[in-house]
Amino acid sequence: MIDRSINQLPLVDEGGRYAGMVFAKHLLSSGAPPTSKLKSYAVKTQALSPDEDVEKAARMVLGSGNRALPVVENNGRLAGIVSETDIAQTADFGHATVDEVMSGAIVIEEDTPLADAMSKMRRYNISRLPVIDKKGVLRGVVNILDVASILATPKERTSKSAAITGSKSRVQGDVKVKDIMRRAVSVERGTKMNDLSEHFKSNEEIVVVGDGRPMGIVTPKDALELILPQKRDGPAIHMAHLEGDSDRREIEEQLAKFVKKIQGRLGDIQSVVVYADKHKTRKYSVRCRLMTAKGVINAKAVGYDPLSASKELIEKLDRQIKTEHTQKVKGRQHRESARKAEEEV
Repeated sequence: MIDRSINQLPLVDEGGRYAGMVFAKHLLSSGAPPTSKLKSYAVKTQALSPDEDVEKAARMVLGSGNRALPVVENNGRLAGIVSETDIAQTADFGHATVDEVMSGAIVIEEDTPLADAMSKMRRYNISRLPVIDKKGVLRGVVNILDVASILATPKERTSKSAAITGSKSRVQGDVKVKDIMRRAVSVERGTKMNDLSEHFKSNEEIVVVGDGRPMGIVTPKDALELILPQKRDGPAIHMAHLEGDSDRREIEEQLAKFVKKIQGRLGDIQSVVVYADKHKTRKYSVRCRLMTAKGVINAKAVGYDPLSASKELIEKLDRQIKTEHTQKVKGRQHRESARKAEEEV
């Protein structure tokens, strides 16, 4: 899986019927020995039918929280697998640009120890980091599978658990981020999303740069959000990773009221995508990507249940939007004052 940069692998039984999915992330976090049977780590997932349309496939893949879903025939046999990348490569994004979907770039310096890189990924719940030099210029990129590649040899296998938890180990002490980083594929702001199709064939992330410095990052998952179903009477709200129907409905209602309230401040809100994740600590984290015509607003909150986390999320979004709106108003006032001063001269 690591050698081929595969994040998940479908399993079948002796009859070729779909039996579950194995995730590289789970294998790494468990410190599974090479002799382990994969079926012990298989997870049941949703499945797509062979005649599923692209829009529904995108919605199901995003909603599942996985990077891909199996395609299963009526008799249960595995027909194939469809990933975020497969859909992103074939979708038509119209005139959309990377600015509309990119997330802010969380970066790491090239001389940083591997332990700190893993800790940062875990803290921000991300799988990749653009790598910069001391001047802030993009040097490369590193992701969870890149890290796994150096943890796969027998002499290092005992350090797997330490690597995933971010604790110190002999391996991590010897390895710097620059030792395992890959060449980053980058594009300038304003690049059309349709121009990324070729890049997505061999890269899971595209770094958006300005003057050589990382400004944001675009993944196939981000691209899929552009082709989610839209509503005619207002922004569409899409929930992902949330199992309880009652929680889902209540969170959607809370967000719908909030979006209606802020519509005037932000203008054209196109969609809201919410990801809810349950953690081993019994806490829930809720992430939101509020997509507008001018870009994406990201926010994250944590709570002991989805509802409390979503309320905190809305409060954070409200504060963030108010701050940005105030800054824009002050900027307009400053420009207007400067213009009047020039006219008087």
